[in-house]
Amino acid sequence: MPTLSISFEGYWLCRLATDPDPSIEQRGVSGFTFAVAGETLLEPSIWTQESDVKNAYGLKDPDFIDPLACDPRFNIKNIREASPDREHYNTRGIGIKVSKVEVDGFQDSALEAKLMGGPCRFVNRPASNGPFRGPIFEGRNQITSDGDPDRFSVNPFVFTISTPGNESKTVLSRFDPMDFDNPDFQLYKIFPNEKVDRRLPTQRFALSTEGLQQIGVDPDNLNSYFTNRMNWLQGKIVEAEAIGKLALAEAYRSRLFGVNFFTQATGPTVLANRLLSRIPLRQLYQHTIRGNAGMTPAPIVDSDFFAPYQIDTEKEWEILYYMGQYDGDLMTGYCSGTLDIPLK
Repeated sequence: MPTLSISFEGYWLCRLATDPDPSIEQRGVSGFTFAVAGETLLEPSIWTQESDVKNAYGLKDPDFIDPLACDPRFNIKNIREASPDREHYNTRGIGIKVSKVEVDGFQDSALEAKLMGGPCRFVNRPASNGPFRGPIFEGRNQITSDGDPDRFSVNPFVFTISTPGNESKTVLSRFDPMDFDNPDFQLYKIFPNEKVDRRLPTQRFALSTEGLQQIGVDPDNLNSYFTNRMNWLQGKIVEAEAIGKLALAEAYRSRLFGVNFFTQATGPTVLANRLLSRIPLRQLYQHTIRGNAGMTPAPIVDSDFFAPYQIDTEKEWEILYYMGQYDGDLMTGYCSGTLDIPLK
């Protein structure tokens, strides 16, 4: 049976509270993530597209807009700029996008031309998610992850792919219920645990060289990652004060305090540093997407767009994806993966 493979990668935003704060903490008190002046409260939704963040939160208030920012995207509320050494992030911004299209291992240049750069999303499904704006990293304070604080599922799981450009339209979408027999169940209602296990990470890489290279970080120079950030933040405070943006200066000062405290003050090595230890960490997820026409949302396939191929929505789709490289100052991480879809 032929297989359509669509690869994707890019940055996501997740402004989640971190240990020892409870998972629903909104300000950030004792964890290494916290909201600063000019932002909304913390909220653990995963955002995969810059435009969606803008639609949800709008632009920053004028007092917090930095006229010296490297790109206008950093005028969007809750999206933070990085130091210049993070050029990969600063130029790409928040956005998981199609990076390759193949059929049975061979490039399909025609279909790839139509899909390349198209936005890929983890979409919300309120019926199985509760009060949050988007899907979240769901661990329920380690209850669902055998005590491992980093082993949690992306839930709910609705994966979509759209065409690139201003007139973007969704051409693929499919929902994977955590409990196939009870698709509307929230996680705390699901039993036995095997139903949850299939969506938990299958492998964990504490020091992923490949993950670091994907975001443009030299694995041999990792210790300079936040040192560069602190030096840059100190300069931004001076700049903001010089142009009379005192509120903006305070926001940068809060970021500088957090980076300094949670790197320099917590340990001399990467794994002892609470903030730095998240950068090389990534996890591998591998499961099927199996929702059918009797569930909401039903699978979406734009048959005209994919012609002459015929996508099979009755068979399960295989998805493999990495999530990691979490920067607690920017509250962003990186995702890469491939969706394998059977063709009729």
